[in-house]
Amino acid sequence: MNQTLRRAIVESQEYNLSTKSAWNLYQEKGQYPDKSIRAEIFDSWENSKKLGISPFQNKINEIISPNTLKTRLDKNQQLLSFATPKINSLSDILNDSKTMLSITDKHGTILYSSGEKRVLEKAERINIFTGGTWSETSAGTNAVGMVLKTKQPSRVLFSEHFCEKNHDWYCVASPILDPFTNELIGIINIAGCSNQVHQHTIGLVISEVNNISKSIDRQYHEYILRNNLFLNTALEGVEDAVFVVNTGKSIIEKNRVAKSHSILKDVQSIKHLPELDRLVDSVLLYGLRIREEKVSHDENKQKFICSIYPVTFQDERLGAVIFLRENSAYPSSIGHTPSSGRSLHTKSTRYSFDDMVGSSNDFVEVVKKARKASLIDATLFLTGETGTGKEVFAQAIHQASNRRDQPFVAINCGAIPHGLFESELFGYESGAFTGAKAKGNPGKFELAQKGTIFLDEIGDMPLDLQVHLLRILEERVVTRIGGDKPIPLDVRVIAATHKNLAEAVKKGEFREDLYYRLCVIQMRIPSLRERIDDVPELVTQFMETMGGQFGKPDILVHPDTMDCLTQYTWPGNIRELRNVIQQALFNTEGNIVFPFDLPPELVKNIGENEKEALIEAMIRENGNITNVAKTLCISRSTIYRKIKQYQLKPEDWLG
Repeated sequence: MNQTLRRAIVESQEYNLSTKSAWNLYQEKGQYPDKSIRAEIFDSWENSKKLGISPFQNKINEIISPNTLKTRLDKNQQLLSFATPKINSLSDILNDSKTMLSITDKHGTILYSSGEKRVLEKAERINIFTGGTWSETSAGTNAVGMVLKTKQPSRVLFSEHFCEKNHDWYCVASPILDPFTNELIGIINIAGCSNQVHQHTIGLVISEVNNISKSIDRQYHEYILRNNLFLNTALEGVEDAVFVVNTGKSIIEKNRVAKSHSILKDVQSIKHLPELDRLVDSVLLYGLRIREEKVSHDENKQKFICSIYPVTFQDERLGAVIFLRENSAYPSSIGHTPSSGRSLHTKSTRYSFDDMVGSSNDFVEVVKKARKASLIDATLFLTGETGTGKEVFAQAIHQASNRRDQPFVAINCGAIPHGLFESELFGYESGAFTGAKAKGNPGKFELAQKGTIFLDEIGDMPLDLQVHLLRILEERVVTRIGGDKPIPLDVRVIAATHKNLAEAVKKGEFREDLYYRLCVIQMRIPSLRERIDDVPELVTQFMETMGGQFGKPDILVHPDTMDCLTQYTWPGNIRELRNVIQQALFNTEGNIVFPFDLPPELVKNIGENEKEALIEAMIRENGNITNVAKTLCISRSTIYRKIKQYQLKPEDWLG
């Protein structure tokens, strides 16, 4: 944002004429423009074409829903609290310069704008307002979209924009980066549509934006440093070796013990400990909390006990903190006792409320009820279709309860053979039956002592065994098979089923007294069909968490693909959606997921409609690809790709 940039904006007419000429040449003939076009602009034009962006679209494609916007605003409250007062202080300068100033989140979605009234009105007509997303996928070449890719300051002037409707505009964008992890937090963007502004005024606006950006960076630095002082003091007080890693798994901090340990001091990357590397993947991808796991150093086979915790800020995972101690060393200094037999993390939870994705009314309401349920100890009954995430809710409720540090034990009542059900649930004493362990074996209820037991698919429990469960719920004691000593229980019970248990009671397939004992507090988890507005958020999360596994960490979703995903009925709910995204990531060849990368059943109906519309447009325009692209508001390259996809031939439109 130097003097050259200011001059380029002010002396815009001559520059814009040459750029416009190059843009026309590129769009009409696909020819490489002359060297007057910056390389980064041409690269973005090429990428916009690959994304299927129409150069003739008249507004930004992606507008997030009001519920999603509310979630984004909540997540970025800290950023907005730093930025908005400073932006508002520039109102006079923005009015004089006929510009607008916007703050976006890390996805390029506008969270707040201020500026000259007529500029804001003109921007609104092309969807440049709060909730609009200035990504390359949504709007083609633009300054915010380029910052999203590079995390560097960027400018896009007039006809450098890929979409013709934006050729009246100039944009200058600056990133706001986390000073600790260097992750993108947000973007500040100046936009104007006048080429008659005085050079001094433009220079003043750019200078002030620079000051705002630096000020926000400074405030974030002070904010994180203030919190890190307490964190660092805590880390230096423990006897474990501690590593802090970012989302790229790079070590960004070590404590005193790690720096002085005879082996760990030389560890420059956690890849030197492959077992640890895999555990960190699980933490970063799924938000797991790993406790008391054994890992070994790859070179000298030294054994360590590790615990790993995800680090989140405003519901975004920033990295993880790793605690390591030698296997034969002192007890853990972070408040956990060494595991004996089964490791503690197998009985803990993978999910918490922080992992919940969705902002639709139905989903927000059920999460609100679940949070409320976590504060009490009453038996809870969850209903919902298969794949809606009943166990996720059960784990989140446990994690938010005062039992969070105790076991979470899950049992699928429909998956245990009838003959083994009693021994699995209630345990057995030595010699209770042929093949019994010499020392006996505790049942699931004993293993869940002081914690939570999750009885999944309770509707599939055999009728003759239901009386035993009823007795446990009523008396709060369990007696092992072959034993006569009642064992008192302190266990919270959460049951779940996809069946209609009230109907099962009427048919005599489920005990009525057990049904009422379970239904103390009932919650129904909505199907994905009932919260279809949450699909884009879920898709984004699955792409972010699973893209790296397929070598595609920066994968994008084409707008047509998202249309397919939001128009499908999802009989398998979230589980099916996750599987579909995995299949699409496997199928796609590049960094963009197109509709043809999805399973056939998702695109069949949409594809037929699209095919018919394409043939009609080709007939109407007599096969002129440029005119068809304008008519359908998609790029020529997309037209060619769809002709190939649907195996169309000239006789289909030329008769």
